[in-house]
Amino acid sequence: MSYGMKIYNADGRIQINTDEVAPNTFISNVTTSSYNSMTYPVANTSAGDLTLARPANSPIGTATTIALARTNVSTNPTHFWGSSSNASYFYQNTAGIVTALLKTQAGNISGPSAGEYGMDVYKTNGTTLLFSATRTTSVRVLAQGTLSANSDFTYTPPSYLDFNKIYAVVDSSVIFAFPAVFVFPDWVSNMSYSFAHGASTPYIKISNRIQSQGQYVTTYSASFPYLLVYDTN
Repeated sequence: MSYGMKIYNADGRIQINTDEVAPNTFISNVTTSSYNSMTYPVANTSAGDLTLARPANSPIGTATTIALARTNVSTNPTHFWGSSSNASYFYQNTAGIVTALLKTQAGNISGPSAGEYGMDVYKTNGTTLLFSATRTTSVRVLAQGTLSANSDFTYTPPSYLDFNKIYAVVDSSVIFAFPAVFVFPDWVSNMSYSFAHGASTPYIKISNRIQSQGQYVTTYSASFPYLLVYDTN
């Protein structure tokens, strides 16, 4: 038996749900990004937004890697790993991905319509809406933490959740990949999410690894903050 509190209005809409741990955020700008348009930052990003991504609704293969990509250690990421911007000898995600933005409700919610009932919370100025129980839907946090160097974490969602509604927050993710050149060995720095949609029980593997010449590199200390959320809409 689970415990908590849900309050509904006369229309059957939830006003308060104690199971929702991020009630002041909502998903916006859900966009299907093709193989040729997996760019970062995504359109309509504002300061304070978190960038979400997941595999396409009809993905290729048995797993999709979700992460930002860097082609140079001195430049910021401009695209997602697997996009057409990747060198042809690297992973190619021709199915594309789905992106979205996780925004704060404060200042981004329209006012109530005439005759609408529910609970709204305003800023002290009396005009800026901070929270609405009726006009936006918060996300559910599924997994969050900080992955230490040279480690992995596997999240297996409950079977009742729609795997196509699980998103990874990608702003702290990154993959650098460099092939071997003359006397310099190949190496891959991997802070990413792997959505194993083809598994008999789908799961998401989160990795913080560096690999060179087929071996894990252990002499580094970078951590990887990760976050998985569920679109309850």
